[in-house]
Amino acid sequence: MAEGKKDGVEKAAMLLLSMGEDLASDVMKYLSPTEVQRIGSQMTKIEGLSHEALNQVVKDFEGEMQSTISSGGSEYVKKVLTKALGSDKAATIIDRIIEGGEGGGLETLRWMEPKVVADLIRNEHPQTIAVIVSYLEPEHAARVIAHFQPRTRANVVMRVATMESISPGALKELEEAVKQRIAGSVSAHTRFVGGIKMAAEILNQMDTSSETAIISEIEKNNAEVSTKIQEQMFVFADIIGIDDRGMQTILKEISNDILVLALKVASDELKEKFFKNMSERASEMLKEDMETKGPVKLSEVEKAQQEIVKTVKRLEQEGKIVTGGKGGEEQLV
Repeated sequence: MAEGKKDGVEKAAMLLLSMGEDLASDVMKYLSPTEVQRIGSQMTKIEGLSHEALNQVVKDFEGEMQSTISSGGSEYVKKVLTKALGSDKAATIIDRIIEGGEGGGLETLRWMEPKVVADLIRNEHPQTIAVIVSYLEPEHAARVIAHFQPRTRANVVMRVATMESISPGALKELEEAVKQRIAGSVSAHTRFVGGIKMAAEILNQMDTSSETAIISEIEKNNAEVSTKIQEQMFVFADIIGIDDRGMQTILKEISNDILVLALKVASDELKEKFFKNMSERASEMLKEDMETKGPVKLSEVEKAQQEIVKTVKRLEQEGKIVTGGKGGEEQLV
C-alpha cells in the first residue's frame, strides 16, 4: 500500500486485517453491501501491514490496539466474508472482488454500484424495475432510481408502493433475465416485495428535491398512494416528536458543522428541541456558529438534514431510540 494520507476505506481495511477473522467478520455484519464490497476489495490489495502504519490508523481513531497482524490476501478475505455473510452471499461477493467474476441475479445486484444497476435495468418495463429495486436496500435503491428520468422515478416508486407479491414463475423469469448464477436460486413460495413502507424508505434516502418531485408526480396519478407513502416517511421536521433521551443519543452522533447547516431554516420550536438537549456551553456555541454562518445553498442545508434523518433511522433500527409520529406535513423546504 502506498504511503501517505489514507482515506476511510483504507483505514477500515487495515483495522479489519488487524483484528483477526472472528472479530473482523462480526464487524462486517453491520456494514452495507456497498461498504463490504469497497472495504473487501481494499483488503485484498494489502499484502503487508506494518506496525507503524497500523499505529497511525489507531491513533487517528484515538484508541489502542494490540493484536496479531494478518498479511491480508484473498484467503483471509474469503474466510472473513464467509463468516460475516454466510456462504451464499459471500460466494457472490468473492466472485466479484477476488475472482473477477461478473456475477448475476437479483442477489448480486445488491453488491453492484448503483449506476451499473441502473444501466442494466433502465430499458426494462417500470414494473420489472420496481420488482428489482424492491430487492435492494432502500439507500441502494434510491441511488439506483436517481439515475432514471423524473417521470420514470415516480412511476417506479408508485409501483413499488402498490406491489404486494410476485409469483414463483415470474420470479424465476426475472432471475433468468438478469442471468441468475447463485446456488439455491428461486424460492418455491410467493415472495412479498415492495409495498408502501418500502417506497417510503426509498424516498427517505433521496435528496429533498427528488423526493418532492416524485411525491408530486405520484399524487397526480394516485393521490391515495401518495398520501399513504408520506404517512410512512420520516422527515427532518418529525424529529420534534422524539423524546429528550432519544435526542441526546442522536446529538452524540452528529457533528456541530452538520447541525449548523441543518438548523439554518428550521422552525424555532425544532431548534429549541436541539438546544435544550445540549449542555449550556454546547448550546451557546452552536447558536454563535449559526449567527456567524454566512449564506449557504439550500441543497447544502437539505443534505445536512438528510444526514441527520439517516442517523435517526439507523439509531431506530439499532433499537437505541424510538421516533415519534411520522408524516410529511412539516417537511422543510
